Amino acid sequence: MKGVLLNQDMGLNIRVVKNSEGLITSGLMLGNPIFQNVFLVLKMSQGDLKHDPLLGAGLTKFIRGKYTKSAIDSRIRLHLTRAGVDYEEYKQIINVRINGE
Repeated sequence: MKGVLLNQDMGLNIRVVKNSEGLITSGLMLGNPIFQNVFLVLKMSQGDLKHDPLLGAGLTKFIRGKYTKSAIDSRIRLHLTRAGVDYEEYKQIINVRINGE
């Protein structure tokens, strides 16, 4: 999957490329947006996204609450699945990145 990539400030990731005449030939960075999509889904709260108001795990509310690991895992799974992300594939990829394998 290809999509428009965002920078760390959640703005468009733009790298201007000019030709020999000084005209802009490209600028928007494209690539696999899976990790930024996952980040956005986990960061959003329900109601933040106009076209799908039920999407948004709202993990910030879990910070001070007394929730079990399975409750948090279930919420993450539900919202990533709703966003079209294969939860099991993502879970495995993030474990590889964390463990440095």
